[in-house]
Amino acid sequence: MANQPSDDAENPGGRHDDPDVDIKLAIALRQAGRHEDAVDRLELAATRFPSDAAVFLELGYQLVLMDRYDEAIEALGRGLQLAPTMPQLSIQLGYALLSRGDCANAKAAFARALDIAPLAHDALFGMAKAHQELGENEAAADYFRRYLTDRPNDAGAWLSLGHCLLEHGQLDAGYECFRRAARGDAQRYGAALTSLAAAARGRFWLSPRDAARFLRTSEG
Repeated sequence: MANQPSDDAENPGGRHDDPDVDIKLAIALRQAGRHEDAVDRLELAATRFPSDAAVFLELGYQLVLMDRYDEAIEALGRGLQLAPTMPQLSIQLGYALLSRGDCANAKAAFARALDIAPLAHDALFGMAKAHQELGENEAAADYFRRYLTDRPNDAGAWLSLGHCLLEHGQLDAGYECFRRAARGDAQRYGAALTSLAAAARGRFWLSPRDAARFLRTSEG
């Protein structure tokens, strides 16, 4: 007799006792671009498994991707009530708050995650961006450095660190960060060139050609 499709495969509301089934299906739906369907699935799971923090983590992440930040913050807050020591919940909450422009509360969320997992890369980067958005460039630079210790090939982080250092008056160190970001392929070089030419403080670039010449001064 041929295998029959499961009730859950045929019916998204099919009954089962494992929230991981809903999470995995929601991830598959998200990866297929079916974001509303993913949210529907996760909201159903949240109703059926209200004590499973992982459901709220995935729901919050999906809502952030859809720019539905208030709903994401609510979902992640519910998850934190269930699992206050799960660092990824605080990290995702931090990014939701950061996306909404609430940098002060984003810092608090990232700090909570770092208390639990001091080497969490996403939390270090998020904390750096929150400080940078508030103009706290010295603190931001410290977190970018900590992040780059284990992620030295992240060109975007080198550019962000470079801007922080320029704003803090550390010109030579800042320019070196732009050079570091430019090393590698043409795409990295182009991003570094654009970012350097648009720098708000420090050296005044008369043209992208001048910035390009400067970036190449330490190559070799």
